[in-house]
Amino acid sequence: MGATRQKKLGKAQTVALAGVAVLATGAAAFVTVPELMLAHGTREAKACLGSFESPEAPDLLTCREPMEWMLLPARLPLTANRARYRAEELNARVAVANYVEAAVAGAAERLAKAADALDLEAAVVKSGSQRLVFDELGPSVGAPDLGREADAVGDRRTLLARGETWLDFRVRIAAIRAALLEADPKRAEALARKYADYDPRDHDHRTAIAVMLCMGAGDDPKRGFEMLPFVQDDRASRRYEGMSRDFGEVRALLVACAARVGTSPPPMPENPNAGGADAVEQRALLRLRLATARANGEATEPVQGALAAARSLLERGPRGPGARVALLAAMIAAGADLDADEVARLSRAREDEDPLAAPIAWTATEWLAERRPVLGDAEPAPVVPGATFVAAARGVLGLEAKLRAPKEGPHRATAEALVAARGALWLEAAAALAREGDAASGANAADEAATALGLGPHGRALVRSNVFRLAGDREKAFAELAVDDAPAKDELTGKAASDPRIPAAVALQRSELAMALGKREEARTSAERAEARAEACRDVLLAARARWQLAALGARTAPPPSWADVEAGVALSWIGFGNPLEPYRAGDAIAQSARVARVLDGWVGLAGADPSLRHAARWAALRDRGDAPPWLGVHLALAGRLLAPSEGDVEIWLDAVSAFDLRRFSLRSYAFARADAARMRGDAEAATRWEARYRFLRGVASDPTRLELARHLDL
Repeated sequence: MGATRQKKLGKAQTVALAGVAVLATGAAAFVTVPELMLAHGTREAKACLGSFESPEAPDLLTCREPMEWMLLPARLPLTANRARYRAEELNARVAVANYVEAAVAGAAERLAKAADALDLEAAVVKSGSQRLVFDELGPSVGAPDLGREADAVGDRRTLLARGETWLDFRVRIAAIRAALLEADPKRAEALARKYADYDPRDHDHRTAIAVMLCMGAGDDPKRGFEMLPFVQDDRASRRYEGMSRDFGEVRALLVACAARVGTSPPPMPENPNAGGADAVEQRALLRLRLATARANGEATEPVQGALAAARSLLERGPRGPGARVALLAAMIAAGADLDADEVARLSRAREDEDPLAAPIAWTATEWLAERRPVLGDAEPAPVVPGATFVAAARGVLGLEAKLRAPKEGPHRATAEALVAARGALWLEAAAALAREGDAASGANAADEAATALGLGPHGRALVRSNVFRLAGDREKAFAELAVDDAPAKDELTGKAASDPRIPAAVALQRSELAMALGKREEARTSAERAEARAEACRDVLLAARARWQLAALGARTAPPPSWADVEAGVALSWIGFGNPLEPYRAGDAIAQSARVARVLDGWVGLAGADPSLRHAARWAALRDRGDAPPWLGVHLALAGRLLAPSEGDVEIWLDAVSAFDLRRFSLRSYAFARADAARMRGDAEAATRWEARYRFLRGVASDPTRLELARHLDL
């Protein structure tokens, strides 16, 4: 009996131990299996999210298989939270990737569907984890936000269609600017009215809305005017985390808006404790223009006060780019009591100040930029109507006629200074009238400038060509450049008789116009001459621009980079055009030339690569956006070569690749560049559309009652 009982006990213990082992194994499996599944799903999810840039990139990313590995862990307590968070992040990242992929592929219908899917995932996150940052399945990114993503890929259709729903003030400003870029002022005004209902406190947000309302009609200007004093007074009185912002530009907007409303602006802050009254040149010009308009030709006290303020600025220290010639023009046109000696003295540039006259070697691209500041917070150059420069130039001519024996004795220096001032004023008049679209008056001003400044055939041809190009007559602009672009030489010294950069600029503009007109062989030969001329005079900027033009024409060749270089992000690299702290002209000429060549080799090599590599290159280009060169139209023509017309809509792709650069250029410059890029690739329909937008923006920005307002919105 004892032995039998002992055997039974032994069996029971064995069974018990076996049960414990089973339970232990089950428990271990219960803990380990979900962890293993979650880890495997995480690895698969990361690989799936990167598949858009692989040779076998899908049209639509789903990542269903990694998601299936997360389903069981999401139901078990030890892994539930982590699995659900990663599943949520995976869905969100997939939605964003599909949206960007639709833009990269130039697929309009897919872009609209992807926008809906992205908006849905944003709602899921908002009602789920409510996280602001995702960082478990890839580089740290913000929670999905359709408005922010639409702005990032230049999806203006989504920005405008859902404009009333945006809460982020940056997206709201982007929506207003998108409406203006689409030449839809009514939509822009409607959005501004909607956003004004929220009574925003953020300065930039509130100012942009107020300015848009001030530019409108009906009761909108009054409503916009009522929003601006808060920004002025808050900047003058309050510091935020020890920082303050000046209020001079807002003051100019307030005064300009008050003029449109027909009322008086509130007083300026007398004793500001934070920001100061900057933008003195802009405010002085505005004050003089408004005082002159109200005086109807009479020398009223407000006019005299405005003239004294403008003169004081000219008497004091150096002025910003273009400010001296603008202030001088405004004073003379307003009837300031200045004699020849005073005008000659006030026209002389001070130390550390740009020359009075703009560079003759500037092409239409530089004219349109209007001396745009490199830094976004820098004070913009003053804007003066072309008619003001014309009146001032004629006023100086009258002073010249009154001089006795102007070519000898004490009057010689004064006479020479007056002629130089008259030439500078006529040159500014030509540029301003061209930006306003007045080709006939602009061409006459260009001729007057060429005569006064003693320009040779190259300089005269270039300034006249600039006028017709900005006014929209490209055939005439091209015909004006039918001159020998070889630099003229002095017969005695054998050296260049004028600025050698001017012939290089002539050849360069002739190449760009020829490409836009479909004369590709002429475009190539002119670009090659421009490169040679620029290298001869060691002008890095012109030489780089000529090389970009040759690359856009397909005249440069380079082997495609490797997949490894594209994936590593080194196939397309920055030069520094978009970074004022890293100037592209740093270093010696050889290093600069090598840097440009290296970047262009990447673009050219990828433009001639197979479709899968070009697809990956477009994703790589989006990673390094914001560094487009100043010659944006040529750059976009080059970027457009990464997507064949048969593969997708190039316009959608260009919207995406230039979305960050849009913030560096005025809307007019951007529309002008897009029209040029469309012509260069032979897309007449897109060129016509962008030309119409450019003309609309030009009309708004040229309205004398909206100059400061349009400048603030960067039209």
